Amino acid sequence: MHFGTELYLATGLSFLGLGILGLLLWKPAFNVWMDAFVKRLLKDPYPENIGEMYNVFHKVGVQNVLETDLRGASGEVLQRPFGTPRRYSEWDRLLLNPVYLSRKPVPESLEIETKVTIGPQAKRPLEIDIPLMIAGMAYGIGLSLNAKLALVKGANQEKTAVNSGAGPYLPEERKHGDRLIIQYHRGSWGKNEEWLRQANAVEIQLGTGALSSAPVYIKPQDLSPELQSYMHLGRDEGLSFNAAFDNVKSGPELTKLVNYLRQITNGVPIGVKIGATHLLEAELQIITAAGIDFLTIDGKEAGTYFGPGILEDDVGLPTLPALCRTVTFLKNAKLKSKISLIVSGGLVTPGQVLKALVLGADAVYLGTAVLIALAHNQIAKVIPWEPITELIYERGKFKDRLIVDQAARSVANFLKSCNQEIILAMRCLGKTSLKQLTIEDLSALTPEISKMTGAELALFSPTR
Repeated sequence: MHFGTELYLATGLSFLGLGILGLLLWKPAFNVWMDAFVKRLLKDPYPENIGEMYNVFHKVGVQNVLETDLRGASGEVLQRPFGTPRRYSEWDRLLLNPVYLSRKPVPESLEIETKVTIGPQAKRPLEIDIPLMIAGMAYGIGLSLNAKLALVKGANQEKTAVNSGAGPYLPEERKHGDRLIIQYHRGSWGKNEEWLRQANAVEIQLGTGALSSAPVYIKPQDLSPELQSYMHLGRDEGLSFNAAFDNVKSGPELTKLVNYLRQITNGVPIGVKIGATHLLEAELQIITAAGIDFLTIDGKEAGTYFGPGILEDDVGLPTLPALCRTVTFLKNAKLKSKISLIVSGGLVTPGQVLKALVLGADAVYLGTAVLIALAHNQIAKVIPWEPITELIYERGKFKDRLIVDQAARSVANFLKSCNQEIILAMRCLGKTSLKQLTIEDLSALTPEISKMTGAELALFSPTR
């Protein structure tokens, strides 16, 4: 036997022996440590007891403890990604009503129609094959170029629309997407007429569910060098969103903007987006009078790149009541068939989407859920030491590791899967088209939800 082989064999046997010894000693050592820990835990008075942390976490909450420390460390407004963790809309208190003999379910031999027309009154309506669209998530201010392209390509595979968000115009987004909604936002950039003419629809963003109508300033250090170069910004120059448009301070001025955008885009649908509010009807009265083609209502559960905790948690109206109130307003104003309604904010599952459609939405925007799908198994490139934001955000350290086409397939698969589940549920409802959905397809588990939505209370027979 050669010396090298003998050395390797001896080294291997040594490590094996140490491993066996470690296993033999580990259990007794661990038992000694655990005995000492338990005795101290049950003996020390509360002010000295590590168990006091359980009391703090239980009273304040783990996330609130973390965010309290973050506020104490920075002295600045807390910036939290993905929106509020709180669940305000009780979608699980609504259930879909399957049929058996009272009305026939739909067999697999019959096709289910899921196509949607956004802006039916527009000269050039936006046609999508599924009722799910990609919410406005901006390049640079939020997402990386790779993540943004993955969203566009994924949406295009399923023949649905993607919203540009409040970032700069991306020619690549137009190149890879056949259905592009360009957001006309409160920043000073992205309003070039040549760019706006590239839109299949234009969404005037007055506010969002996560940020409301608050002004936003993005510091230079929070912008990547690539974005600063692309937008021709100086190294010490940040970006600002105003609380409101300088030229839109009244209903007539909004009407003027809508007409201007309709003219330069040759008649694509023009819509308005607002964050939901309890003052909804007063806002809708002004907005719908401006002659819009579609309306986007963003509930307070909506996500964002980074947002102050107080705006995400405590300002605005949840998605479910906002949707119900908006539908009631449009019906009373006889505008339901003229103005398309898009709802967004915290919608994650196909069941939630279908319930929103039954309640009167024409389509939904998906944001956070799509980003989770986008990362899919590529998230293994950053966890467990880094969060998903480091992979998909422009400021992420590992943004270049995201493989665009692989992420696009994941997005397309997610959208396809959701739509297939919606179709499956519609077969149970006995409906062959989204246009056939009515409130009779839902029942409510609480009197409050029943009254809010108009769905019958499921706890008792309707004839009781």
